[in-house]
Amino acid sequence: METLSQIQGKIKVCIIEALEIDGASPEDIGNEDPFFGTDEEPGIIQDSLAILEIASRLSEEFGILPSEFNETSFQNVNVLSEMIYNRLSEESLSTVQ
Repeated sequence: METLSQIQGKIKVCIIEALEIDGASPEDIGNEDPFFGTDEEPGIIQDSLAILEIASRLSEEFGILPSEFNETSFQNVNVLSEMIYNRLSEESLSTVQ
């Protein structure tokens, strides 16, 4: 099973690819950087349709249904990676039993 750090790296790559950020690297995205922001403090993601693209890419990458992602999971990289990690852990436990 993948580590939390590996999942975070894959999430960051998905974000960079979905948002088509040229010249960006995963290190440019902080784990606590908010995905959505305010007028004064914009978040990483400005287009709500990008969330669908990111969810689709993450679904393919980790084998998690897009419907399992929700508003709560798309707060920042830490929250999203923990959700994915926990989901993969649950799947791993259910296949062992």
